[in-house]
Amino acid sequence: MKLRPAQGRTGGVVRLFSRLIVAALLVFMSEGVSDALAQDASGEEIIVAQNGPLRGFNPFAPLQRLFGGGGGGGRQRIQRQQPTKQKRSKPKRPAGAPPKFEVQPKDPDAGLVLVVGDRMARGVADGLKFTLADKPQIRVEAITQDKAGFAGENAPDWATDVLSRIRGADVKAVVVMIGRRDMGKEFPGDPPIEFMTDEWLTAYRKKVDALIRVVRQEKKPIVWAGLPPTNDELVNGDFTQLNSIFQGSAEDRRIRYVDIWDIFLAEDGSYSSFGPDVDGKNARLRTKNRIGFTWAGYRKVAFFVERELSRLLGGYGGLAFEGVEDDPNFIVLTGRTTSPEALLLGGEDDKKIDENSAAYRFFVKGETLPPMPGRVDDPRMAVEGTSALETEHPSGS
Repeated sequence: MKLRPAQGRTGGVVRLFSRLIVAALLVFMSEGVSDALAQDASGEEIIVAQNGPLRGFNPFAPLQRLFGGGGGGGRQRIQRQQPTKQKRSKPKRPAGAPPKFEVQPKDPDAGLVLVVGDRMARGVADGLKFTLADKPQIRVEAITQDKAGFAGENAPDWATDVLSRIRGADVKAVVVMIGRRDMGKEFPGDPPIEFMTDEWLTAYRKKVDALIRVVRQEKKPIVWAGLPPTNDELVNGDFTQLNSIFQGSAEDRRIRYVDIWDIFLAEDGSYSSFGPDVDGKNARLRTKNRIGFTWAGYRKVAFFVERELSRLLGGYGGLAFEGVEDDPNFIVLTGRTTSPEALLLGGEDDKKIDENSAAYRFFVKGETLPPMPGRVDDPRMAVEGTSALETEHPSGS
């Protein structure tokens, strides 16, 4: 007995496949290959379309079902992978760079504040320009070299540069912040003067004094900003040495030294890259290297520098800052909530002021004090050979 069912089934499948292939060829030849494939406008998929009496018939459906292909139907969707669109990221502003801001046109005779020094000085100059943008009576100009200081082989002649600018414009004050780029640099000589030796510190002090002397000879005030703390103890030691030179020179010549060391430390006295900005908000003030400043940091340094400039220059015709409560030496001229006369007479205590006292009559009521014998405002003429004091209080009385 011979069994042939399997062969019969195989032959049937072959005949079925042959017929399907012939049918597919007839469809493509009659309709045209170009008309059979249609791509949608979006470009995301390709649609195989069929028209005429065989519309809705997919000749490949049996093959797809047999070999695990997609489902049948009148359309076969071939998904095309969409290329990933990369979003263009906006260029980030460098940490210490100022944002764009409008500057009010300056008066033709506006006074000039020169800012001298390295990269830190340039940041302070930007901060002052931002702070004084609405002050037409004053303008700011920077004389800076980002990577230069007093030491080194090719250090600028700061004194000469500043003197030439002072004599060429109506300079009202000079601001200096310098020293960061002097780290590790020798003074030229034969042999060179090694960094942070006694000879080096002496040479550095002479450079500082030369710049101060030039400015003071031109009768211009100076505001000198000290160097900030860092997260490196060795750098802190070097910065402290330079700050002692700056502060010592300021005391000798009565220039204004702005000590910013403590205002960039945390409450426990440790280094912190964050702290309150000029608006009182917690912000990053120092750059990633923990030495330089962010824009918020430069604005904070400029705030304290501008406060000294306002005192020196009388507010440029209108105070840039009307007062700072935590500064006992800053007299608030406007916007005070308590009586300024009471503050002059003894502070903000609640004790009652004696309205009959000479101080109250003089400071509050504006009454003149009685003339004192021997004082310049005594209208009485002294008797010849005696003083008014002797006339008022003769000897023996």
